[in-house]
This record gives sequence, structure tokens and C-alpha cells, in this order.
Amino acid sequence: MKIAILVRHGESISNTKGIISSDVEGYPLTKKGHSQAEFAAKQLSLLKINRIRSSPVQRARETAETIGAELGIRVEIDERLRESYLGRFNNTEIGSFPAVGRSRDGLGVETWEEHQERMLSAVESASGIEVLVSHALPIRSAVSKYMDLGEVESYGVEIRNCSISMIDVERGKLLSLGSLYVTQKNIEYISNIAEEK
Repeated sequence: MKIAILVRHGESISNTKGIISSDVEGYPLTKKGHSQAEFAAKQLSLLKINRIRSSPVQRARETAETIGAELGIRVEIDERLRESYLGRFNNTEIGSFPAVGRSRDGLGVETWEEHQERMLSAVESASGIEVLVSHALPIRSAVSKYMDLGEVESYGVEIRNCSISMIDVERGKLLSLGSLYVTQKNIEYISNIAEEK
């Protein structure tokens, strides 16, 4: 069984200030972000999670550590889950990034293809039921592959703070997208796979 559960970090100071940043330290979770992580942890406790990996970035680590504390699982850092490389746009207001409707090519930032390559490498290396805590664009790039969408076609895919996107890696099937809940349907699907093994 290979189930990858992609969780975006909780609300952070960078979100409330409208800042985009790939810095490893700085921009911790807000009080709301901690509450969101606690809620996600309760949802994920409905499954038999066997591993948690996280982006090295503080807001993701704090989210993963909250989930790990609830589930009794040590968090591992995986560089492939990191925030986007933002080049000259790092630590700037989100409005400084060029308008929606064009690709990231030629901007001196990490390309869509580079996002997908590293994220899919992390997703496809899942074993059992794993939680992977990352960031909005990296998660969107990964789930878009399973929907056969490119960067521009996927602009409407919203990956909210502490949302859960679940992938059956072996079957190439998206089980949930940007949900705040682990549903009974998810639980039954995974139980059925376990019984087949």
C-alpha cells in the first residue's frame, strides 16, 4: 500500500502579512495555524499513519510536529517537500509576483516542472500510509499530475492551510483534494486496499 497524504502547513505569519518566503527559519505558525494543525492531527488520527515527513521550513515543521505529537510519530525532514525557490521574489509581498495567467518560466524562480519532479519523487517514495507536510504550490504541482493538469490549467486548485490531499500512489488515484477532513469514504477505501494485500 502506498498512500501519500499531502498536508499544507497551518496559517503562518507570512500568510497574515501577505509575504512569500522560502526561508527555513522565520514566519512561524499563528495561533490560528496551531489550531488548524491540531484539527488536522485529529482527522489524521482516524487512519493508521506510519510515517510523517516534512519540509524543513519552520511553518511546515511546526505543523508536522503537532501532527506527530498527536499520532506518536517522530517527524522526518525531507528537502523535497520544501517551499518553492523564489529567487528575487523571496521575502516580498505576494502582489510583487507577476500576475496569474502566465507560467513561472523566465522569472528566475523554480519552474513548475522542477516542482513536480521533486514532489513526485517524495510522493512516489511513500510506503504504507504517510503524511507529507509541504506548501501550497508544491502540493498543487503534485496533485495536478494526477489530474493531468499543467500549471496554468491548475490555477483554480486551491490548497488551503492545513488541507488534506490524499493520493493512492500505486493506482494513480486522487482520493481527496484540499479537504479539511478524513472522510468515511477515505477510511473505507484504505481499509479495502489493506484487505486486498
